[in-house]
Amino acid sequence: MKKSVIYFGSIYLLFILLQSCKPNDIYFNLTEEAREFLQFEIGDTFKLKKLDTDEIITLTVNFKEFRHEEDGGPNGSGFISFGPKANYYVEYGEYTFADVSGCYNGSVIVEGARDEEFVLKITLRDCFLEMDDVFEYHDQLPLSINIQGAVYTNAYLLRAFSETLLYSKEKGILQIGDVFGENPSFTIVE
Repeated sequence: MKKSVIYFGSIYLLFILLQSCKPNDIYFNLTEEAREFLQFEIGDTFKLKKLDTDEIITLTVNFKEFRHEEDGGPNGSGFISFGPKANYYVEYGEYTFADVSGCYNGSVIVEGARDEEFVLKITLRDCFLEMDDVFEYHDQLPLSINIQGAVYTNAYLLRAFSETLLYSKEKGILQIGDVFGENPSFTIVE
């Protein structure tokens, strides 16, 4: 009886010691470069021209936040493991925008990642395209592009399944078009 109490007591003590050695939480924060994609503030506006109708659409930023969300990280496995694990947190920055009718709306999201990297996604909903689309940036070098006589340097190319989107940190959405960028459907209005 004494041996089993000592045995189970030792296991319990070992378990408590392992739990007290919890590693520090790990945060994947947005870099300054990533934060620059979210220059707009609530109430700021930008304009796009729908080329097939010449309609000018004024979009207003109506929400903006930065937050950390818990992520499974490398220790998020289904296998049994002993001892505490570090919690992984990813920082997100986001702003949403819409026109006065609410028909044209979307969001810009930047997500922190390992190694000082980031993930940039832009979602367009409702009247922008035939179906909602998520455009993603995949580490291409920024481009210089001429749109209706204005040259924009550092334009970021984001791709969805059948469409492309050009985005500038300073100006926001520059152009939305087909996958080859030859037939734009929306362009920036200065």
